[in-house]
Amino acid sequence: MTSSLAALGSRFRPASLSPLQISLLAYVLIAAVFVFDLVTPQALDAAVMYCIPILVAGFSPDERLTHRLVKITILADELGATSDAAFDGNWNMIGLENRFLSLIALAVVAILTLQVQKAAARLGSLSAIEIQRRRHAALSQAADHILASLGNGRLDAAIVEEAARVLEQPGVVWCPGERDTCWVFADGAARATPRGDLPVRLAAVAAAAPDTHGPEVLRLPDAAAHGGDAGTDDVISIPIADKDGFMGVLVAPIDDSLKTLGLIVTAASFANLVVSSLQQVRLIVDLAKQNHRLSEKQGVIQGLIDAISHDLRTPLAALSVTLKQAGDGAYGELPAEYVGVLRESKNSIDEIGNLAETLLLVARLESGGLREVRSRVRLDAIVSELAAEFGAMASSRGIDIVTRGSDDAVALGARGDVRRAIANLFANAITHTPSGGTVEVCARRGPRSVEVTVVDDGYGIDEEYRASLFERFSRAAQAGTGTGLGLHIVRRVAEEMGGSVRYEPRAPRGSCFTLSFPAAA
Repeated sequence: MTSSLAALGSRFRPASLSPLQISLLAYVLIAAVFVFDLVTPQALDAAVMYCIPILVAGFSPDERLTHRLVKITILADELGATSDAAFDGNWNMIGLENRFLSLIALAVVAILTLQVQKAAARLGSLSAIEIQRRRHAALSQAADHILASLGNGRLDAAIVEEAARVLEQPGVVWCPGERDTCWVFADGAARATPRGDLPVRLAAVAAAAPDTHGPEVLRLPDAAAHGGDAGTDDVISIPIADKDGFMGVLVAPIDDSLKTLGLIVTAASFANLVVSSLQQVRLIVDLAKQNHRLSEKQGVIQGLIDAISHDLRTPLAALSVTLKQAGDGAYGELPAEYVGVLRESKNSIDEIGNLAETLLLVARLESGGLREVRSRVRLDAIVSELAAEFGAMASSRGIDIVTRGSDDAVALGARGDVRRAIANLFANAITHTPSGGTVEVCARRGPRSVEVTVVDDGYGIDEEYRASLFERFSRAAQAGTGTGLGLHIVRRVAEEMGGSVRYEPRAPRGSCFTLSFPAAA
């Protein structure tokens, strides 16, 4: 690993000439050929050597340089010819023929050089397009690979691997912010390494990255000044940051085969991709923390619900039994008016107990505390029980209860919760049905579910209230003497068991509630 890092820090660009150096060399060659032409006789065709600087211009992409050199060489050729004729005292026919042939050669070489430059420009453009095409395809694949790494803990390794592929450059270094470990792509694999083991020059670029505002190509500082090997190299520094702060930096050495054509744009796109992935990681971590806090709060709430359930229901039940016993004379004979008061008190206590039970059930449902222990529940048996239970209430109001049930109407759930939901529909129908009316309750099995249907010929529900009928404290549910929670409990119990409840108006009046549960196997 150390040798790979050392090699990474000692990369150099191959020797090459810049366009300025090429033009200077061509001018020097023209001057040298001109001097050589002056000191040679007319018979020696030295002017043909002016083709050399024209050929040198072919290594530059600047066609204007070729045009300038052609003009200068023609002028130098004419000056050389004139100088030779003046020196010899007359024009030499062979020398004139040589000059004419040299001009033809210059024209041919110039034309060929210009064609080479045009072809090189077209080839360079095609190469640039191909590089950009490859980079865009690599960016698309990188997005998929980096997103896939979010779930397997390889995000840092994926970032440096994909950066090497997108930038088409091995030796990429990824240094996450505020961490002592960096990731290096070397020898075809991503490896973690201490930040202190990075080459000194690369470490210096990585340390300076927080002060930059986007990808930029840099010249590595002279390593000799930092206690390392002398030499320079080009690198691209890609800081990764968002509005919340600095996240890290990518550093990639650049070789001559890649150049920098379009590299900044590609690097910026890749940086945005990495920022998006790191933001998702940050969001996942924040959500995990919030879920943990919510779980803790939910546990506290559930504990309070259980404590209140025990501390409230138990004394109310005991008080109700005591009042009943007292009214029945268990503690001695009481005046008739006392017995009436005790019975009214018992009824009030029972109502408070029912209200407490209702509120506790709503709290349990909303906190996700539905009973986990489920069993086979015969709906026809529950309907029969509740019909007997509500019979006295219905008779006192002059209402008939008609029940029908099928023994294959079996649901899988918590029997107590199912019974409470059906009881709420019973009570709702009796409450909203006038004297002389009928409440029909049917339990049956359908193709995929079991249903309890409660039908009455009461007053019905106004259309404006139907949309919010099963919400907490809905205005339609509060039209009677209830708490406005009964139908809400029905809906929540059904949903927690994977079922549903729906309302349908009857003609000419009345209501139909259908409570559905998944059928037990």
